[in-house]
Amino acid sequence: MQGIPANIKLLSFAKKGLIFSQTYTVKDLPRIRDIVSNVDDQVNVKLNFYIENNKIPCIEGSVELEVALDCQRCLKEVKLHLNPVFKLAFIIHENQAEDLDPSFETILNADEEFSAIEFITDEVLISIPMIPMHSHECQSYKDKSPVIEQKRKNPFAVLEQLKNSTKE
Repeated sequence: MQGIPANIKLLSFAKKGLIFSQTYTVKDLPRIRDIVSNVDDQVNVKLNFYIENNKIPCIEGSVELEVALDCQRCLKEVKLHLNPVFKLAFIIHENQAEDLDPSFETILNADEEFSAIEFITDEVLISIPMIPMHSHECQSYKDKSPVIEQKRKNPFAVLEQLKNSTKE
């Protein structure tokens, strides 16, 4: 195993059956570092390249990290352990997907070369919950002042009066 190159050369790596492993920090992942507060924590990445069905380049891998986000219930920090695992097949034609094992996620019209950091960032982003919250019932913000209900005039009261006056 060796460190992950800056650019992934999909077909070349898959034909050679390369396996990469590298430890990054959260600040190395551009779109992640902007939304978390633990930018110095480690991100462990493993990527395995191979050819499936004699022609389809594939990447199997995992990313492991902790992210510190704002809980959407109490707005305090919540640390989430993420471990996205993926099995991707890069196809040129949709009919290639028919011959693949259903455990593959297919990606259509993939570029031959792409940024490793952007690829890893994408896999992490799709694993972050839409609404991060503590697993326990955290104390949400509650306004302690009592609710004072006000009597509102019915906007149709005038119509009721008109209706009653025409009956007379």
